[in-house]
Amino acid sequence: MLSIKYWAEKFLQPLQSWMKRLAILTQIKQLKIMSLVKKIVSIVDNLTDAEKKRLKLIYQIQKMAKVCKNKSEICRKFNLNKATIKKYLYGDPEVLCRSNKRSFLDQYKDFIIKCISDGMTQTDTAKRVKDLGVSCGLGNIRLYVFSVAKQYQLEVTKYVSSNGGYAASEKVRAEYITRKGIFNYLWMNGELTPSHHEFLWNKYNPLPELEKCILEFREIFTVKNMSLLYLFIERYKKSMLKEIASFANGLEKDISAVENAVASPLSNGFVEGTNSKVKMVKRTMYGRCSQKLLAAKLMYEPT
Repeated sequence: MLSIKYWAEKFLQPLQSWMKRLAILTQIKQLKIMSLVKKIVSIVDNLTDAEKKRLKLIYQIQKMAKVCKNKSEICRKFNLNKATIKKYLYGDPEVLCRSNKRSFLDQYKDFIIKCISDGMTQTDTAKRVKDLGVSCGLGNIRLYVFSVAKQYQLEVTKYVSSNGGYAASEKVRAEYITRKGIFNYLWMNGELTPSHHEFLWNKYNPLPELEKCILEFREIFTVKNMSLLYLFIERYKKSMLKEIASFANGLEKDISAVENAVASPLSNGFVEGTNSKVKMVKRTMYGRCSQKLLAAKLMYEPT
């Protein structure tokens, strides 16, 4: 008769073998998780803040997709549309999280990192990149240098101070003259300080001629003088500013309509922006519309 020990060993031996296999599988799984975590950490270090958030979101979506097959429910959970959820459901999160937008300056990233590591300033690094034949402006290159330094946690200074040390930029009080402010001065008699006027009119050569052109054109309609109109056209159709020359040539082309506008006390200004039908008729009647066609447009039968 077989002993109890025999039967115990017979049943316990497979159980012990199974426990050993389970322990080995657990160790392998732990090693895989540790290697995955290390890989994720190394990848995350090279991602932007937006890409890090996207990576975390993709992991959450794929984790939920394993227990929930309803895409609509996943969309509601993360407040995303179906196209985005479908894109993030399958594939490597490390690849999916990366932005498709890449700068053409990425090809100089290693060079920029080397320059920063060598202790070059942000401005000097940007100039070195510019010397390589980059077509964009120096300001855009400086911004890219700063973004690379931030991404790889590198210390970079903006410029070298006069005493040979490194210094950060200081805020300088500056006065700004907007484009809108210049237009208000030219067209609406807006205010412009004498110092601003002197600076602008000395720096930008077209402004004096443009101001003179506007004042002379206004004078034509103020005094209702045809001679001034003809002199204006002859003077400014030869202007070096092509926009002013084009305007003068347009006046000469529609001289009949312009003469009527100068001589007549009537104006259609009150309908501008209000009555599209009247505006359309006005455009077609300026020297381009016969009396018969004009009557048809107005639905008017002359007696």
